[in-house]
Amino acid sequence: MDLRGKVIAITGSSQGFGKALAKAFTEAGSKVIISSNDQKSLSITASELNLDSYLCNVAFHEQLQTFGNYIIDKYGHIDIWVNNAGIQIVPSPIENVDIQRLRKLFDINFFGYYFGCQIVIPIMKRQKYGMILNINSTAGLDGKPGLSAYSASKFAIKGLTESIRKELINTDIKVLGIYPGGMQTDIYKEKYPIDIKEYMLVDDVANKVITNLSSNNTEIDLVIKRPLK
Repeated sequence: MDLRGKVIAITGSSQGFGKALAKAFTEAGSKVIISSNDQKSLSITASELNLDSYLCNVAFHEQLQTFGNYIIDKYGHIDIWVNNAGIQIVPSPIENVDIQRLRKLFDINFFGYYFGCQIVIPIMKRQKYGMILNINSTAGLDGKPGLSAYSASKFAIKGLTESIRKELINTDIKVLGIYPGGMQTDIYKEKYPIDIKEYMLVDDVANKVITNLSSNNTEIDLVIKRPLK
């Protein structure tokens, strides 16, 4: 795929991996619209990368709907929608997971993706083309002790990705799952892993995503693990 001129919407993209994706798409010549529920970091990133931006909390369907409407009103179409917004909670045994924090995690990590797909698929059906990227994690492929909440939310995204892919099989709408391993981001800010310096750099992983999209043989399920080659 030639990414030049493509209209790309990315949720949770004012920092971390989302910001790295925005930068990588921009460098590939795309028109990127970033979003976040953090006005300060959103403004900083939009200014730094000279990008269009929209304040949006993915946990609320109506806010994602207005984000989608904003893009259509301004650009006329959406080529690629990237569901990326996500959070983490401190790793702990299942019996110690706070219920309210669990619900918030699923509101963002799962429902934010589900709502995003619900909103953009009708748009892409009208266009008769498009692509959805669901940014997942290797935690969505293999359960990990202490990560029952996070891993479960990522497994849910995997099920969502595979289900809507089959729903759209006879259309020109593609649904990709991206499964990175550990990256050096502030998602771990409550408790950084002791080996975080060995984790992948977000820019390197973002470039892997761009390379895959630009390939003639794009992988629909892209797993990115250390070491990057």
